[in-house]
Amino acid sequence: MFKKTKIKIVALIMTIMTLLLAGTIGIIYFSSYKEMSDRDAKMLDHYVSIHDRSQLQEDKQKQNVKEDDKQKQTAKNENQQLGDKKDSKELAPPKPEDQENKNHNESMPPKPENERAYDVASIYSVLLDNNKVVSIDNNSETLTDKKLTSMARKIVKNGEKSGKINGYGYKVKTNKDQQVLVAFIDQSDFDQSISTLMKYTLIFGIVALIIVFVISIFLANLIIKPLENNHNMQKRFISDAGHELKTPVTVISTNAEVLAEEIGDNRWLNNIVYENDRMALLIKELMDLTKTDQVKIKFDRVDLSRLVVGEILPFEGVAYDKGMEINYDSVEDSISVNGDSAKLGHLVSILVDNAVEHSSGKNIEVKLNKTHKKAVLQVINDGKVIPEEKRKHLFDRFYRIDESRNFKGNHYGLGLSIAKSIVDMHKGEISVDCKDGKVIFKVALKVG
Repeated sequence: MFKKTKIKIVALIMTIMTLLLAGTIGIIYFSSYKEMSDRDAKMLDHYVSIHDRSQLQEDKQKQNVKEDDKQKQTAKNENQQLGDKKDSKELAPPKPEDQENKNHNESMPPKPENERAYDVASIYSVLLDNNKVVSIDNNSETLTDKKLTSMARKIVKNGEKSGKINGYGYKVKTNKDQQVLVAFIDQSDFDQSISTLMKYTLIFGIVALIIVFVISIFLANLIIKPLENNHNMQKRFISDAGHELKTPVTVISTNAEVLAEEIGDNRWLNNIVYENDRMALLIKELMDLTKTDQVKIKFDRVDLSRLVVGEILPFEGVAYDKGMEINYDSVEDSISVNGDSAKLGHLVSILVDNAVEHSSGKNIEVKLNKTHKKAVLQVINDGKVIPEEKRKHLFDRFYRIDESRNFKGNHYGLGLSIAKSIVDMHKGEISVDCKDGKVIFKVALKVG
């Protein structure tokens, strides 16, 4: 009992700590991945914006060159008309706007430091015009122009605007001339960093879980120890009290028999004998309970079908006196289990006796069959519906549904507790159910 409780405590602690650790690692991984992904995305965006700006400046320079050529041609024509080269130079001085453009270009400020940082980053690009290569920016020693072009064409064909391919993050931008720029950034360092992060967090997580497992075992033992000590003291008290009470009960029984021979039938003497017999039965059940908890049983192959029928026979007379009938036609033959025949016999007798004592009808049915490699024993009697909250405690020691404790017969709420202990010894399951005015006790044992 306490071993299962320890396992549950350890399992609960480990489950909580595993979820917390997994959540922490997940948050660290996600936040790190997102931060590094956002950084690379900003670098690509900045590279694309610089490329667009450079193209715009290049177009402007080309336009200025054309205007200069046009002005020179006009001046040449004028000089030819005048026929004087020397005077033509004086008549065609540089125009103010030309001088302004020249001064503006000379005074243009250098790129910001962050743009210079992006220029030296591991960023590559391919400019395509109708799937034809216009230009390639590739300073990689490992990535060839052919492979870079192949990846760019594949991305354009798929119609994706951003993503990751072959360990490279990419971004696609179309300029005003309908040319497609595919910019790549090398994320090998990014992947290596994430891999290293995951490796060390997993190592830390495993070590932490091992430490938590050891601590949880210590805590479980610390929590269970007082309960286990209390339970052992209770068992010792019951055992000692049972042995001490057996002597006075035996003396009372002997004296009552002597008095009965001398004075004959007497009402008061009959009451003494009746209550003494009840006390003797209670002591026997207490002793059986302590033995069930303490004795280690020896497992043998038991013919459960034959055992069940044998245990039912003594109760047929009792049931007949109460106007009842026990039907065991549904007990299948040749069903065997591994267990202690004496304990299993006691189990069957407890369930049948309980059905005879509490049945509100005339029929009691006992079934035994084999399903899913398990022997299933059912004892069914007529009775009132047992509330769900009371069913949970039905196998507790000294528990009775009648809380007023005004009960008939020699039953003290120990029988079903003993039955539960026997089933637990055999690694089986016992349950109670109420259906259609029937109370059904079911025991499932592994087939031998």
